[in-house]
Amino acid sequence: MKSYYYFLIPDALAWDMPKLYDKRLPTECYTNLADVKVRYQQLREQPYNYETAFDYITGCPYARLTIGIARNNPRGPLKIVEVRRGINYLSDDFYGPFSDIHDKMLYAMARDLIEAVGVDRIRIFNDSLAMPLRSRDMHITEWRVPNDICSDLKFSRFTDKNDEHLFWIRDRQKIIETYTDGTRQIRTVKHIDDTHLYIGTNSWDIQQYAKQNFKRGCYIKPEHPQPGDQLDKLQIFQISEEKNEYKFMSYDYAKEKTNASDYRSVYVGNMPTGYDLERCFRDFNLKSRPCAKTMHSLSVSDIVVMQRDGKETAWYVDPIGFKDVSYLLPELHEVEAQRQKEQVQDEPER
Repeated sequence: MKSYYYFLIPDALAWDMPKLYDKRLPTECYTNLADVKVRYQQLREQPYNYETAFDYITGCPYARLTIGIARNNPRGPLKIVEVRRGINYLSDDFYGPFSDIHDKMLYAMARDLIEAVGVDRIRIFNDSLAMPLRSRDMHITEWRVPNDICSDLKFSRFTDKNDEHLFWIRDRQKIIETYTDGTRQIRTVKHIDDTHLYIGTNSWDIQQYAKQNFKRGCYIKPEHPQPGDQLDKLQIFQISEEKNEYKFMSYDYAKEKTNASDYRSVYVGNMPTGYDLERCFRDFNLKSRPCAKTMHSLSVSDIVVMQRDGKETAWYVDPIGFKDVSYLLPELHEVEAQRQKEQVQDEPER
């Protein structure tokens, strides 16, 4: 007679690398999934679950909070969910020797567990290698296999204004909206269907939401970004004082006078795939340009900041072309952060 139960390891790394830890919390066992969920919620937001610690052999973040299923007969604990660098992974143990696809009880419990705590990604080992040290790390929406135990999970897709994919959000996870003035909103996302979702209390068409964000100046990202998320950012700075001596002047005239404290952020948004400075200049000189009521059209002396694949560059708008002023970036961000600290407080979710 088989006996099934859930087990929870508060921090698996403490067991994998005992020399680094003075104390290892014991494995906890549960027969009730509701109790597992409560304990999971107590531990999930602990800082250690977000630490960036990589296994140099596999190239993957170490597993921390871990939940699985064990059977007394035959004996065989099976890890199901592992938290790695703040992300819920379907464990690679799911393919291990104890993963019996004919064990209906095991699969039913695994499906219930995944529905209760959720998973976002999975690592797939390359079986063609003699020593499969590296594995493919993919979002769970890319994973398609028979008897998919994650099929009950719901995800919402976010796009840029051109309908290019940005990232996925699992039901009840959160996004951060950042506006031009530095204020932020943290909003819960709820799936409706493939093209509609709730953001906070408002329902949206996915493409409509993306276009409005670009128009009003709103940058969105997941509360906890994942590998592969497209988080490129576009930001525009303009001189705040009308009587500034180099406003609307060429860079040759302004280069000795340029001071980050003369600028303020007037626009921020998700930068579309393939976006460039010429397209930015055209978009922000149209009558229907973004933030038309709060910023003048993109002009000489403005600074365009583009963050692409984690690399940030800054460009001074010249009468012909653009000049690289990336050396100003630390000061621009420092001045803007100080201005926001003095004038704006983060707002709670509405």
